Order: sequence, then C-alpha cells, then structure tokens
Amino acid sequence: MVRDRSWVWLPAHLGALTRWVPPSLVDEVVEACGRGERRVRLLPARVVVYFVLAMGLFADCGYRRVWAALTAGWPFGSVADPSAAALRQARRRLGAEPLALLFNRLRGPVGTAGTLGVFWRRLRLVAWDGTCLEVPDSPANVARFRRHASRTTRPAGYPQVRLTALVECGTRALIDVVFGPQHYTEWQQARALLPSLGPGMLLLADRGYDGYEALRDAAATGASLLWRVQAGRLLPVIRPLPDGTHLTLITDRRSGDRLAKWLHRGRTGQMPAHLNAITMRVITYQITVTGPDGTNRATTVQLVTTLLDPKRYPAGELAALDHQRWEIETAYYGLKVTLRGADRVLRSRTVDGVEQELFALLALYQASHRAITEAATGAHLDPDRLSLTIALHTVRLTVINASTSDTTGLAPVLVHARNLAPSQRRSRTSPRCVKRTLSPYDYNKTKGSVGRKTTVTTTITLTGRPSTTEPP
Repeated sequence: MVRDRSWVWLPAHLGALTRWVPPSLVDEVVEACGRGERRVRLLPARVVVYFVLAMGLFADCGYRRVWAALTAGWPFGSVADPSAAALRQARRRLGAEPLALLFNRLRGPVGTAGTLGVFWRRLRLVAWDGTCLEVPDSPANVARFRRHASRTTRPAGYPQVRLTALVECGTRALIDVVFGPQHYTEWQQARALLPSLGPGMLLLADRGYDGYEALRDAAATGASLLWRVQAGRLLPVIRPLPDGTHLTLITDRRSGDRLAKWLHRGRTGQMPAHLNAITMRVITYQITVTGPDGTNRATTVQLVTTLLDPKRYPAGELAALDHQRWEIETAYYGLKVTLRGADRVLRSRTVDGVEQELFALLALYQASHRAITEAATGAHLDPDRLSLTIALHTVRLTVINASTSDTTGLAPVLVHARNLAPSQRRSRTSPRCVKRTLSPYDYNKTKGSVGRKTTVTTTITLTGRPSTTEPP
C-alpha cells in the first residue's frame, strides 16, 4: 500500500510524445468532460488517460504489463500497483469522451508551406476513403456494430467498425475521422467530414464517391476536386479543350435524362434550363506498368475535376497527381498494422470501450505524425521518407525509460534512419488481392505473387484527342 499519494498529481507521460500530449492538455479535456475527481484517487483521470494511450502503444500486452511499461521509469515503490480489475474499472469510469476530445484537439493538417510534398500549385492535397476494423465478439459489440456478411459467404467471425478518414496526403496526418457500424456506406460517413473541407484543398477520391450528390456537396465546401470515376462511364462532351480533355456536365438522374435528349437531338435549340448539374473537366489516360521481365499491363483511368483551366492545371500533372490518393491506404496500414498490430482485434468488449480505445489509437497516430512532420520539415525532407515504425519503437522505449526531458530526441533518430534508406521511393506494384496470413484457405490469391512487391516502370499516356474547334 502506497502511503504517499502525492505521486498521482505528477505528470504521467508518453515519452517523446508528451510534447504533443502534455499533462495540461489532458487535464483540460478531463475537466471539459466533467471527469475530474472529487476526492484523491490512486488512479486519477489524468493517469487513466495516459494508461489508455499506453494501451495503444503496447497493444500486445495485458493491463498489468501496460501499467508496468508506463511506470517503469518511476522509483520502485513510489507508485501504486493496481490490479487488472482496478484498471478496468478506471477505464469505465473515464469513458470515451475525454479521448474523443483529445483526438479532436490533435487532429487537423500538420504540413506547412515549408513541408515538402504537402502542396501542389498552392493546393493542399487531401484524400478520403473508408476501412474496417475488427472488434471483439461480444453481444454488445455485435448489437452495435454487426457482422459483415453477404449472400455467398458466412457471417464474419468478428463485428466490424467502419471508419472513414480525411487525410493530408503529404504527411498522412488525420484531418478528421468518423466511425460507426459497418453497415453505413462510405458516402454516409464521408458526409460528416464535409465541414473539414474548405478552399485551398484539392480532394482526391476513388470511384466509390462519383455520384452527383457527393460531387455537389464536396464542391460546395469550396475545395477543389480530383476524383476517379468508372472508366466506362459516358460523360458527354459539352466543350472540348485544346489539351485533349473536355468539359462535361454531371447531373442527377432527372436532369441527366433531359440532357441526354438534348444531346441526342444534335444540340438543337437551347440547353435545357434548370439543370441540376456540375460542370467538370474530364481527363482520360492510360497507365502502362512494365515489370522487370518486360511484361506490360495497361489500365485506362478516367478522372473528373473542378480545375477547369488546362493552362493553369495541366492534365499530365493531374493524371500523375491521382497516384497521391493511395497515401490514405498507407495511412490505414500505419493505423491498423504498424500501430495496432497485424491481424489484431481491439481488446474492448463494450461499445464505450471500443470507442475509447479507437480514439486513443487515433490520437497516438496523429501525435506520431506530428512528430514525424516536424522532424522532416526541420531536415528539409519529405515526411514520406521517415518511418512510422521507427518512430513508434522509439516512443515505446522513451515511455519505458520515462525520457521526457528531451522532447526533440525523436527527430535525430528518424532523420538518421532515413539516411540509411534510399533517398527516393521506388516505383513498385503489388497484386490487389485478399491476403490472409493466418488462414490456411485461399482467398483470391494470385499464384507466386502474394505479398510480393515488384519494382516496375510506370508510364502515363493521355488518350484524349487535342481539338481547338468549338462545338456547334
């Protein structure tokens, strides 16, 4: 039994991440959520917040081992030694609101004008997409999040949380996140991210968001759009442009029927009035991937964008820029594999616990990328070239050693590790198939190529025909 309880008011810490999650910020969110103590506790709310964050750093450890790692740097006998049951009750007492507010204070773009790879022609590159995370198979989680199932397969073994994020492509930082039951569509969740968009952003998205409503609402925020659409989608040529691209109108279903009739008549008469339509520019190009053995694989890609000026925004640069959309997949890999652990299910068996744990993971991820971006900006490097894996390994060591005095100690480690790696990212490709490392069964596996990344040469060729004539 610890007699001197003054230690509970000392700053608990997250090692090198304490700079971005200081005790003052933790106290602020705790008080704002009404979770402050009325009496002195061995596990006050501030300490429990840091404990929940440490659970994300040491995801493969139980409660007692996480507590041991968090307090390893303290003198022996100077801190409490709570049981797993006491730590579990402290988590329930804290709830999810303080972690949600903490992430809300940390989220947002972190790249500056001096950070490489963040802006293109003064537009901040951002992307959104969705993913799923598995949670424990408990009655409460199944009732809230449900299981994934289809007509041809059995229900999934675990309930799933669907998460949709808006990510800054240059730094992979989280601008905003929404999550909930997996039966919500990606667009239903993305709609909640619209307030985080605004002028000065260029939003990249895939074919799952190419509906009229999504394009209209996203464009209304003032952000510029560069979205991929189905390659076979017929987009009428309203006006050809000199660089081989053309302007089109994307409409809702009713207006689309009226526009189609007008085009079918050869554009006789005035264009139908009161169309619910968005004027966009269409860019069609072909990607040819050449492997080391000389084999070629070609794919046709069709983009639509609100950047209508072909001189100010060249089509070739926009076609190459669409590749930046895959940075969000790298961000999800960092969150779900590098931080959480490969094939690992969240540990919480209650809905409130799942939300608390997930907000803690998001806060840790964001704080880590703030540290990476600061180190990269100071060294004049692209944040893509610094390793999240090395950052997390270093943070875990500083937590165990209670190394919080040197808040800049993470930057030299990250920059030195980068100097040991190639200065530029290799052009690689990997088969798009389901890879289940722990399953003995085949899931759409490609023979001889599962899990392998092959260095390739990529060529982008615009397929539009230049034209300087005006339409009739």
